[in-house]
Amino acid sequence: MKIREADLERIMLEVENGVCLKIYVTPRAGETRLIYRDGELLFYSEKNPKHHAVNRDLMKYLYKIFDRAENISIIRGRSDRTKIVKLIGLSKDEAIEKLLKFIEK
Repeated sequence: MKIREADLERIMLEVENGVCLKIYVTPRAGETRLIYRDGELLFYSEKNPKHHAVNRDLMKYLYKIFDRAENISIIRGRSDRTKIVKLIGLSKDEAIEKLLKFIEK
């Protein structure tokens, strides 16, 4: 099933200086990747969650996708599997465009 712009709009919240995304994280996965399934963004990391290695892996991954973002930070869920990530300097449309290009590959 092909991902649509409307699917991503539902998981994104536009804030004053950027957008927020909700991402569910799974550590110790077979490969590191970001997918969209059943209305959620899912990040699979090969890293172990000790010492916030998965958070660092997620941030590194997101900077590859959202290279034009001024700043990316986890604003909620640093110790949880469900994280709220803020992308500063991107509009909702720009973020959706980047995700569509990346996830469809």
